[in-house]
Amino acid sequence: MKIAIASTDGKLVDLHFGDANKFLIFEIEDGEVKFHEIREKTDLPLNNHTDRWLASIDLINDCKAVICNKIGNEPTIELRKIGIKPIKLDCEVNKAVKECSKHLLS
Repeated sequence: MKIAIASTDGKLVDLHFGDANKFLIFEIEDGEVKFHEIREKTDLPLNNHTDRWLASIDLINDCKAVICNKIGNEPTIELRKIGIKPIKLDCEVNKAVKECSKHLLS
């Protein structure tokens, strides 16, 4: 199972879901968490706020959860519709991944 994290530096969860131009992807296998990849949005101009968060959803649509600093109501609803759990945290990436994996595996 995969988890996406919105982070500017890979150390802190510090981005709003729609404003993130990249996501760190971690994979949980057999109870172990491993870094998988970085996914970046294309450089295509995004005309409005809705376009930005829709592009984020497209980027992480194979993940089970997304951890971000903030997220609006509309993207939260759309993520839940496709089975992705939005989680708002303000902490270090490593701590966020560990906590998230505990909840997803239980």
